[in-house]
Amino acid sequence: MNRIFLTPIVKQVVIGCVILFIGTILMDNKGINLNEYLAMHYPNNLLFKPWQLITHMFMHGGLTHLLFNMIGLISIGVVVENFMGSKRFLTLFFFAGFGAIGIHILSQIIELHNLTGLWFPTAEALDLVIEGEKVKTNSPLIPDSETLGKVSSIVFGQVVGASGALYGVVTAFAFLFPNTELMIMFIPYPIKAKYLVPGFILLDIVMGFSSFGWDPIAHFAHIGGALFGLLLVMYWRKFDKKNFW
Repeated sequence: MNRIFLTPIVKQVVIGCVILFIGTILMDNKGINLNEYLAMHYPNNLLFKPWQLITHMFMHGGLTHLLFNMIGLISIGVVVENFMGSKRFLTLFFFAGFGAIGIHILSQIIELHNLTGLWFPTAEALDLVIEGEKVKTNSPLIPDSETLGKVSSIVFGQVVGASGALYGVVTAFAFLFPNTELMIMFIPYPIKAKYLVPGFILLDIVMGFSSFGWDPIAHFAHIGGALFGLLLVMYWRKFDKKNFW
C-alpha cells in the first residue's frame, strides 16, 4: 500500500491553518476574536493591519471551509510542489495569494465607487455608525437599506481563507498537467483538468459580476489567484526551460 507523504510547504501550510483554526476557537471562548487581528479587513477600516495581507490566508470561517481548502491543497498541491520544488511552490502560493487579495480589494474599490460615487472612502466619509449589531448612516450617498447593506459589508467585512492562493495552485496544476483527470464531489465521473479548472473560474466570473446578497464567497479573490498563478507558471515556462521543462 502506498503511503501519502505531505510535501514540506503543503505540510507547513496545513499545520498553520489548523493551528490558527483551533486557536481562534480557543481564544473566542476567552472573549478574544482573532479575526479582528488576523482576518483581512477593508484597507480604510481602522482594524486593518499590513500583516493581514498574509495572515488572512491561514484563517478560515468554519470547519467546512477549512476542510475543503486543505483537501484541495493536499490533493493538488503535493503534486505541484513535487514537480516544481518547494521554493517555487512557496513563491507560487504567496504570489497567487497576494494577487487574489489585490484583485479582491480592487473589486471592493470599484463597487464602493459605483454605490457611493467615492473612491476608497472611509467609514467616517460615509457617516457609517455601528449601533449594536446594526450599521446606520445619515449620508445622502447611501439612499436605502439595500445600498447600506452592500456598503457596510465591504467597509466592515472580513476576508479569510487560503482559497485565493489555492486557486493559483490549482490553475498551475491545470497548466502543467492539462489532461490529468480529476474527480470532484457530486460529479460521478472524471473530468480533465483543462476543462474542469476553467469551468470553476468561469463560474466565479459569473457569480462575481452578479448581485447575490446571500453569497459570502470572495469570487474576485478566486479569479485573482487563478490569474496570478497562471501568469507565474507561464513566466517560468518561458524563461526557464532548462529547469521548468
